Amino acid sequence: MKMRISASQLFCTIVLAPYGSAMLFLVTPNAKQDAWIAVFIYMLPAIILQIVYTALWNKHPGDTIVTYMPKVFGKVIGITLSILYIVFFAYEAARVLRDIASLITITAMPKMSFNLTTLLLTLMVGYSVRLGMEDLCRASEFILPILTLFFVLQWIFLFTTPGALKFYNLKPVLENGIMFVLKEGWKLITFPYGEAVLLTMLYPSVVEKSKVRKTAVLAIIFLGMLLTLKSIMFISVLGVNFASASLFPLLHTMRMMHIGESFSRVDIFLILIMVLGGFIKISLFTYGAMLGTAQLTKLKDTKHLAIPFSILIFITSLLIAKNYPQHIYIGQVLTLTYVHLPLAVFIPIIALLVQWIRSFIKGN
Repeated sequence: MKMRISASQLFCTIVLAPYGSAMLFLVTPNAKQDAWIAVFIYMLPAIILQIVYTALWNKHPGDTIVTYMPKVFGKVIGITLSILYIVFFAYEAARVLRDIASLITITAMPKMSFNLTTLLLTLMVGYSVRLGMEDLCRASEFILPILTLFFVLQWIFLFTTPGALKFYNLKPVLENGIMFVLKEGWKLITFPYGEAVLLTMLYPSVVEKSKVRKTAVLAIIFLGMLLTLKSIMFISVLGVNFASASLFPLLHTMRMMHIGESFSRVDIFLILIMVLGGFIKISLFTYGAMLGTAQLTKLKDTKHLAIPFSILIFITSLLIAKNYPQHIYIGQVLTLTYVHLPLAVFIPIIALLVQWIRSFIKGN
């Protein structure tokens, strides 16, 4: 049966794919107290990137990024790039799996084996991807409103907690000038915004074809506003130094929050929410890798790949770093520069230019 998803489901998955792990961190700590400005400014190139993705798809409306790369670059280069995208999606799933398993182990169940925690999460992901992308997209429609409501409640409870929000931590604004913010914030176009490249795998399945570009752009704007306000929250509550150094600034921020007189700790609810967001992100990236593999190998049913890919991301998540600080360093320094930047930004732009040149030569 052909996969069919709605524009609203596409919107939810575009937001959740980056937000599932980006909500845990201060995403551009090098910009210091102006991190929120960087997140806001880089919404514009992120929107342009969505226009690039959708322009490529408009040239190949029946294809995903995995299947139209050979059509753009030829078989040898194109199939090589397609394989790289599949590896990228699987690697991202493994990274987020490591994030969420570490979160659970460090904050909630320190006596539980990290490997066992990772295995249990993997089993859940394996079951979800076996059900298929339509079920994942329906789950996204349910999960995004929950995360958005939780985000709103965070602000409400922080405002009602005396001394929690210290907006003077955001000053001085633009202390080092706008060029400093632009220079230090460039990685935002790779993460979180660039991770939306995953959703090019879903474009052909959207029922309302004419709404794809509008939906993608609106999703990026919504994501950008969430992350801008999240950055303001982290800095104003924790201060930029603590927010940058903390492994899980969201958790520390919520520990500053008090609800009434008898309920001052919300750790367990916070962890459940973060695991929920992380789970859907891991599942989306895992399915993206499965779908790409099925398309390259002409496999009709992706569910047969659920077990092999679950095993793959489980093993990868254990091997990609010796410890969590090293995992963060690899992700924020090496992966963003040498993996995200070419695959999420450079290659799609080059592919669109090649497509335009071909169309010009043919006179189309």
